[in-house]
Amino acid sequence: MMEASPHLLYREKTDHLMKWVLIALLPSVLASIIFFGLRSLLLYIISVATCLIVELLWFKLRKNSLPKDYSVVVTGVLLAMSLPASVPLWYPILGGTIGILVAKELFGGIGRNLLNPALTGRAVLRLVFVKEMSENVQPRPIFSLDGLDVVSSATPLMDAKAGIGLSGEQMLDSLTGLIAGKNAETAAILLLLGGLFLLYKKVITWQIPFSMLGTIILLAFFFGKGDPTIVFAHVFGGATMLGAFFMATDYSTSPTTPKGEIIYGICCGILLMLWRQFSSMPEGMTFILLIMNCFVPLIDHLIIPRVYGVKKS
Repeated sequence: MMEASPHLLYREKTDHLMKWVLIALLPSVLASIIFFGLRSLLLYIISVATCLIVELLWFKLRKNSLPKDYSVVVTGVLLAMSLPASVPLWYPILGGTIGILVAKELFGGIGRNLLNPALTGRAVLRLVFVKEMSENVQPRPIFSLDGLDVVSSATPLMDAKAGIGLSGEQMLDSLTGLIAGKNAETAAILLLLGGLFLLYKKVITWQIPFSMLGTIILLAFFFGKGDPTIVFAHVFGGATMLGAFFMATDYSTSPTTPKGEIIYGICCGILLMLWRQFSSMPEGMTFILLIMNCFVPLIDHLIIPRVYGVKKS
């Protein structure tokens, strides 16, 4: 009988793993609050509170005790990280409700959900509120009273798609988070360090992020005609780091074998680059990960190892 993931071969509990994920995300979360001020902080508070309340009500309705695994907090944080800081404050309420109720609990809860809850909530918001969810916000000093500036100029990913190389200033801003963008997707270096921290703590494995990033680098080099700054834009721009280390590696919605994880990561990289190059949207991380979530059961079925002593049919 196939049990729900995650399948852990060592004595580590889900709540401990989720705590490490939150610790890895903390520098990026703090940076986004510094860059976008009170608005960013409110998005985190409302998103996490919504996810907690919806899950609590669901378990109360079913007369079950609420699991203390912190996965619902991770969902709320990831959802808030992927939203523009300029969106109305009821957006994370709608997105969090959809993510927890529709994508997670209706499938049976953690380990049984087919789609990543945070990505599902964001995808619905992105499809319904196209203009607001597409906005890129310019970072401002912490708790600025001047409001947030929505930038309409081309982002590094837009320049890369047009074959325009990045300047040294753009590359530095992309690393540090001083570039216009979504709430916590912009500080690429902090997300990278957080991902490496998860690898060090063995919370995630190297197969998905490395195979995905390697595929992105190869295709970016091809589409960018060898321009290293265009490769840089695709690797450190948009939601690449957040998606590769924190969303694609979700236990419940990723393959369960190392070989399957490599296939999954390569396919994610291919789909992302094709989306960025040929669609009207400069960034498609949300949608390509949800598409690949649907193929995880097939990958697991095809890659499942042969049981020792049993002939392969």
